[in-house]
This record gives sequence, C-alpha cells and structure tokens, in this order.
Amino acid sequence: MRTATSEEKSRCFLRRSDDIMDMRMFYGLTHNPFEKNSKDVTVETIDTKEMQGRLKYLCEVKGIGVFTGNPGAGKTYNLRIFTSSLSPSLYQVVYMPMSTLTTMQFYRYLADSLGLEVKHSKVENFINIQSYIKRMNNEKRITPVIIIDEAQYLKSEILNDLKILMNFDMDSVNHCVIILAGLPALSNTLRYASYEAIRQRITIQYQIVGIEADEVKNYIIKKLESAGLNVPIFTEDAYISVANSCQGSIRKLNNIVTQCLIIGANKKCRDINNEIVMNAVNEINM
Repeated sequence: MRTATSEEKSRCFLRRSDDIMDMRMFYGLTHNPFEKNSKDVTVETIDTKEMQGRLKYLCEVKGIGVFTGNPGAGKTYNLRIFTSSLSPSLYQVVYMPMSTLTTMQFYRYLADSLGLEVKHSKVENFINIQSYIKRMNNEKRITPVIIIDEAQYLKSEILNDLKILMNFDMDSVNHCVIILAGLPALSNTLRYASYEAIRQRITIQYQIVGIEADEVKNYIIKKLESAGLNVPIFTEDAYISVANSCQGSIRKLNNIVTQCLIIGANKKCRDINNEIVMNAVNEINM
C-alpha cells in the first residue's frame, strides 16, 4: 500500500484547516469546541462526577488509585480536569505518559520528573525518591501526585516495586498519591495472585463506562453553546445516531460531531440530520 507523501499530507492538512474555517463561519462558531486542545466548559457526565469525587477522596487520604476504561472513554481528560484544580502549594503533580520502560528507566524518569538528581543505580534513585516524598509531605506539607498513564504496559517488576515505594514508616502512613490509569487489561492483570500485595494497597479503583447515550445530546448542546451557538442544529434522530456511533467514547464523539459540522457546512445545511451523521461516520472509518 502506497503511503502519502509529505506534500500530500500537507495538502490534506490545509484542506481540513479550510473546512474547519468554513464550518466556523457557516455556523457562527467562535472556534471548534470539539477539538482536543479546546479549553472550554467541562460538560459533567456521570463518569466525570464519579471520577472527580474519587480523585478528591484519594488526594485527601493518599495511597494508590486505579482508573481504567476503554480507549477514548475520558480517563486522561478527567485526570487533566482534576489536576488543574489542585493547588501547587499543596500538591506536586507528576505525569508519566511513558509506561513501556525498564525498571531502571522508570526510576530515572520519576526522579527527573520530581526534579531530583538522577543517580546511576536503582537503589540510589529509590532512596532519593522516597526521601524526597517524605520530606515534601512532612516539612512542606506538599503531597506528590504521581500519575502513570497507559499503566497496562507496566512491567511486573515496576508494579511490584510500587508497593515498596509506598512503604513509609513500616507501612504505617501514606505520604503520596500514585494514580494508575489504563485500559481494562490493567484491572485484569492486578487480579493475578502475584499482585495480591499491591492490590491490598489500592485505596480507590474505578472503571470508566464512557459517555452514556442519554448524555450525548446535552454534551453536544453545551459544547456548541460554549462556542457561541445557542440554537439547536442537530435533529433528534441525529443525536441518537451520534450516540450509537460513538459507543461511549468521547474521543469518537468529538470526531464525529466535528465531521458532521464540516459536511453540514459544505452542503449548506443548517440542520444536522441522521444522513449527515452517517456520512460523517463513514468518512471517519474510511
């Protein structure tokens, strides 16, 4: 199969940029609120409410939290919302998107992310990290919050080391928060008998369902309102089609709605109906 040249990719990007601009002009949008980097109003879903509540509790009591869900369900999105609400004077957030690391690479990455001098041996880095966490918590009253994304790829040695890393004062107190986020495979892995010790140390565990079908309409309306469009443009059957097509994935939902708006603008359709949704889904799946 022939791969696209850089020139062809550039032309494709320019066409999409033109489509986005036309879409915004046609529907009177200040911007595309369904873009990944859009900093708009947070539309509260059941998952958002449940996850934010659990994250708040986890940061209060400290310990290990496990949050799993299918791709695009909103794990990282909800973590980003929550961490943005944390005061830097009370919490130091470290986000680790790299989970396919060796044990030595993991400790070096974590030490560097915490602002520590990276040592050559695992033991030295371990001691430095533990000492730093304890010192920050006891002396500065700052709680380190370590987020490991795509944690289903973590090696067994690292998973088993986490329980040791969390062992402070003969396992009598928690000084930090470790959040493991990943696909449902992570929960399945932690059920193995070899992970019994770390499983007993998990403070919070939550499975993200994804956006519910009856939440899709409100999500689209609120997002469009945040971009200046206060008149409904999706028909009722279109909302149903979008909900069925996104299958609980907010990422898919955003992509489908964006494509619907592009197609609608190109066809000069003020109302987004079921036919446009189907066309959008087909184009995305090409």
